[in-house]
Amino acid sequence: MSAQAMLAKRRAQEDVTYHNELKLKEDFKLSALADWEVKTEKTIRKKQIELRAKQLAKEEADDLGSRRIALKELYATEMANWKVELANQAETLDERKERIRARAHLLKSQREDERRQFVKSMYDKQWRDACDDARTLDSNAVVKKLVRDRKAAVNYKEGDGKAKAAEEAKEQAVIWKKQMDELDAKERADQKKRHDKNTANRETLDEQCRILNGKKAELKSMNLAYEKRELERWKSEEEAEKKKQHDLLVTSYARGTATKEFNLANMGKDKIHKTRERQQDLLLLQYAMEKETSEIAAEMGKKEQEKLQSQKYRKFLEEQMIKEAEDTKDVDEHRKKESEKIWIKRDMDKKAQDDARAHLMNEVDLGRREQIRLHQEKEEDDRKYFLEQVALDKMEWDRQQAVEDDKLARIKSGVQHNNVVLKAQIALREKNRQIEEQQKFLLNKQMDYMEKKHQARLKEQAGFVRDYHPRKHTNWYT
Repeated sequence: MSAQAMLAKRRAQEDVTYHNELKLKEDFKLSALADWEVKTEKTIRKKQIELRAKQLAKEEADDLGSRRIALKELYATEMANWKVELANQAETLDERKERIRARAHLLKSQREDERRQFVKSMYDKQWRDACDDARTLDSNAVVKKLVRDRKAAVNYKEGDGKAKAAEEAKEQAVIWKKQMDELDAKERADQKKRHDKNTANRETLDEQCRILNGKKAELKSMNLAYEKRELERWKSEEEAEKKKQHDLLVTSYARGTATKEFNLANMGKDKIHKTRERQQDLLLLQYAMEKETSEIAAEMGKKEQEKLQSQKYRKFLEEQMIKEAEDTKDVDEHRKKESEKIWIKRDMDKKAQDDARAHLMNEVDLGRREQIRLHQEKEEDDRKYFLEQVALDKMEWDRQQAVEDDKLARIKSGVQHNNVVLKAQIALREKNRQIEEQQKFLLNKQMDYMEKKHQARLKEQAGFVRDYHPRKHTNWYT
C-alpha cells in the first residue's frame, strides 16, 4: 500500500471519528437539555402540590380550631345548666328514695307490659308467617291495594300530575341553567389560568430555545475553525510525508548501489572468511570434547571418594552397635528376669481360669440334672391334672344335660302360658280399637272447633296490608 493511500485511509478514519464525537456531543447536549426541562416541570408541579397541601392543612387547622371552640362552649353551657338543676333541687333524701322507687316500679310495670305485648305480637307474627291461609289472604290484600294504588296513580298522572310535573320541570330547568352558568364561569376561569400558564411556559421555552440556538451557532463556528486548522495540519503533514518518502527513496537507491559495488569488490574474500570460520569451529569442538572428558573423570573420582566415605561410616556404625550391646547387657538380664516373672504369673492366671471353668461346668451339670428331675415331676403332675379334669368335664356334662331337660320343661310351660296371654291380648286389642274409634270421634269434634277458631283468628289478623316495617334492633327486655 502506498503512502498516499495510507494517509487517505487515516484521514477517512479521523473524519469518521470526529463526526461521531460531534454527534455524541450534540446528543449529550440535547439529552441534558431535555432532562433539565423535565426536572424543571417536575419542580414546578412539586411546588404547586406543596402549596395546595399547605393551603389544605391551614384550612383543616382553622376548621379544627372552630370546632374546638364550639365544643368548649357546649361543655360550658351543659355545666352551667347542670349547676342550675342541682341548685333547684329541694327534696330530702327519703323523698328522693321514694321518688326513685316509684319511678323504678313504674318502669318495671311498663317494661313488663311492653314485653308481654311484644311476645304476643311475635307469636301472632310467627303464626301468620306459618299459616298458608293467612299468607294467601295477605297476598290478596296486597294485590288489591296495588290495583287501587295503580288506579289512583293513573288518575293523578292524567290530572294534577301533569301540571305538577310541568312545574317541577320548569324549576329543574332554572336550577340546571344556574348550575351550567356556574360551571361555564368556572371553566372560563380555568381556561384563563391555563392560558396564562401556557403563555409563561411558552416564553420560558422561547428563551431556552434562543439560548440553545446561540450555543449551537457558537459551537458551529468553533467546529468550522477546528476543521480549517485540521485541514491545514493535514496538508502540511502530507507535504512532509511526501518529502520524507522521496528522501527515503533516494537514500535506499544510493545504499543499494553501494551494496552492489561492495559485493562485486569482495566476492573472493567471502570464501576465505568461511574457511577460517570452519577451522575456528573445529578448534572449539575439540576443546569442548576435552572439557567434557575431564568433567566425566572428575565425576568418577568423586563417586569413588563417596564410596570410601560410606564404607568408613558403615564400619563406625558396626563398632557403635557392638559397644551399645555391651552397655545394655545388664538391662537385658533384668528384662529377662522380669519377663520370666510375668510368664509365671500368666501361667498361674491360666490355671485359675481352667479351675473356675471346670467348677462352672460341674455346677451346670448339677443344674441340668435338677431341671430333668423337675421336668419329670411336672409331667406326672400334668397327667394327674388331666385325669382330674376329665372327671370334672364328665360332671359338667351331666349338669348341662340336666339343665337342658329343665329348659325343655320350662319352654313347654311357657308355650302354655303364651297361649293364655295371647287370648288376653286379643281381648285387649278389641277394647283398644273401640277406644280409638271413640278418640277419632272426639278428634273430629275438636278439629271442627279449632277450624272455627282458626277462621275467627284469620278474620281478625289476616287480610291486611302491612306497609310499616320497623327497623330491627338488639335492645330487648328480659
